[in-house]
Amino acid sequence: MYKVAIIEDETAAAAALEKMISILEPDFKICAKIPSVFESLIFFRETNVDLVFMDIQLSDGDCFELLAKIPHLNFSIIFITAYDTHAIKAFKFNAIDYILKPIDPEELAKAIVRAKEKLSSRVLIEYFLTNRSNDKPRLALSVLNETLYVNIEDIIRLEADSAYTIFILKDKSFTVSRNIKYYEDLLEGYNFIRIHYSHLVAKNEIASRKVATLKMSNGDVIPMSVRKRFLLK
Repeated sequence: MYKVAIIEDETAAAAALEKMISILEPDFKICAKIPSVFESLIFFRETNVDLVFMDIQLSDGDCFELLAKIPHLNFSIIFITAYDTHAIKAFKFNAIDYILKPIDPEELAKAIVRAKEKLSSRVLIEYFLTNRSNDKPRLALSVLNETLYVNIEDIIRLEADSAYTIFILKDKSFTVSRNIKYYEDLLEGYNFIRIHYSHLVAKNEIASRKVATLKMSNGDVIPMSVRKRFLLK
């Protein structure tokens, strides 16, 4: 299942597009329909999605203003617009497709197929490497323009940074453009615990604890939320 957002300032057009997408691709879950640049900025600060269907002209500006304000574009884009004058600019943002209104269902279907192919290949970048039975479980993470292979046993903790996640390892740290909930689900079964809204820690790396905090093996002190403290009893 892929998370999809629609950025479109015409309510009827957004609803019609949502209906077409749901018919053409059941694996695309529409998680938001957003009408403006302002609301889109707030949404992307707090939420990760895989794909965005994006109108170019919005009620308070155009989508290029929006995209210029997002530091890391960690989603794919299909532009849907009544104007054919922005195609070159659109493809500078690695658009999967550029569809003119009124939407031709066949063109939309082709774009969705291309999008799913691209998303499927991206999913392969983040997976557990278990090619040989004697391998240590590792996580492959896309960081900027390279792929980092991280032994799960080297992860001390993860910290939420808005829609991003900071990985703190035994020898380094770096930021990945997915939210912490994504990695909480991915690391389920590997002895990690979400001890606070902003913190996911490796149980084996907990050095000591107090009533409201944990001290990790690297000396970091992590707050525990009240309702999560019982998880370590």
